Amino acid sequence: MTRQARLLAEARLKQSPRDVEALYFLGAIEGLKASFEEAVERRHFAALKDGSDAVDRHREVIKLDPTYHDAEITIGLYDFTVGSLPLPIKLIAGVAGFRGSKKRGLATLERVAREGRWLHDEAKTLLIVLYTREKRYAEAAAIARELAAKYPPNYLYRLEAADALVLQAALERQANHATETTAAETEAFATFESLLKDKVVRNSAARAFDLIHFKYGEALMTAGQYEKAAKEFLACAEVPGAQQGLATMAHLYAARALDLAGKRNDAMTQYRAVLTRPNAYDAHSQAQSGLKEAFKKKLT
Repeated sequence: MTRQARLLAEARLKQSPRDVEALYFLGAIEGLKASFEEAVERRHFAALKDGSDAVDRHREVIKLDPTYHDAEITIGLYDFTVGSLPLPIKLIAGVAGFRGSKKRGLATLERVAREGRWLHDEAKTLLIVLYTREKRYAEAAAIARELAAKYPPNYLYRLEAADALVLQAALERQANHATETTAAETEAFATFESLLKDKVVRNSAARAFDLIHFKYGEALMTAGQYEKAAKEFLACAEVPGAQQGLATMAHLYAARALDLAGKRNDAMTQYRAVLTRPNAYDAHSQAQSGLKEAFKKKLT
């Protein structure tokens, strides 16, 4: 599919080297290749090379049409990605000619979110992820709320908003040494509850309830509501057709929540349940450790 698209774009460029649409799609193809090399094949420098080629194509697009802000989404993401590399890798990448800046990358994506023709919402979706990575949780939650209102059937935006709110609440709790439930947590919990009652979500993505219960459990656990968290984790495991690996982790997290709630016997039951299920993310060895010693919350 991408090979055919590349051939068509290259054919158009031979006829008209200043064809903005052809340049844009050729850059998009190279960007897709770079994403596959990084995410699937883990070929980091190959991904940097193809990502750089995509950026070069899209910079040509911007030179020909400065209003074609959609092309900047590739440029902004590349800038942020290279700027986020660990220092030793960044130095090696710099010697090879690959340079980036997190600040500049975010500013570019923000411009696409404001002024893009077709990809403004895609840019906003990226910003949710990148703001969260940068611990700018309130901004991530604000964008997620906006997109959730625009696309009501897409439950993932509401989940992203709830996640960001929980992380924001954890920051506030740590900064203020607070113990009571924060406003951000209250909103997050209300979001999870509304998702679980939403008929649209139930009709269009019933299997998503395993993920919703699991994320709700994580939020409650972060807030120190351990018994409620355990109930949500177990509800995740009981969703018909629940993803097997997620269900295994749900039993493990339920066990940990019960340990933190002081219910050691119930926790032991859940650790044993993990060992009867398919292993996922080293869950079996973690369950065995849990059987030997009660789980304790890590101090930050």
